[in-house]
Amino acid sequence: MKLKLFLICTLLLVGCTGPKYEKEDIIAVLEGAEVTVEDVLWQYSLEKEEEKIINWYLKQEIVIQESQARGITVSEDEIDEIKQELFPGSKPPERYEYLDDKSFYEQQAALLGVSPEEYYEIWEGITLTKQAYVEKYIDEKLGGPTEEEVDLWAQKIDEHIDELFDTYKKEGKLVIK
Repeated sequence: MKLKLFLICTLLLVGCTGPKYEKEDIIAVLEGAEVTVEDVLWQYSLEKEEEKIINWYLKQEIVIQESQARGITVSEDEIDEIKQELFPGSKPPERYEYLDDKSFYEQQAALLGVSPEEYYEIWEGITLTKQAYVEKYIDEKLGGPTEEEVDLWAQKIDEHIDELFDTYKKEGKLVIK
């Protein structure tokens, strides 16, 4: 009887500690386009601080929308140039091999049903592209900081992005599920 009770408790515990989300779950609608858990998983883990990660992802997407509305573009050549600056003369499998800790990429790859090397290559392209959009937008909108104003500048960026996020929600351009 004790063994049976132990097994039932163990099954309940394991069942309750699984992922809170399914890949297909819609977490938001941004400008009429559905944003799914899978979209987030291609860039971030939702293992901890899910709400914070999802909000950051959505804020990043809003900044990209704003960038594109301003005519800001990011080309494949620009992304390839960034990759080569980081690892001159390399290809994605070589860049993946340079990594000391591959656990994040392995975990995400397993969730998404691809190899860790495939995940890394896709992750790298998505992350660098989005980062380039955000950097160009911030540079155009807020400029760069002086050495003395780095903290104030970073605070202005956070406040501006939070304002955009709130505005998108208020105007119905962002609906979080």
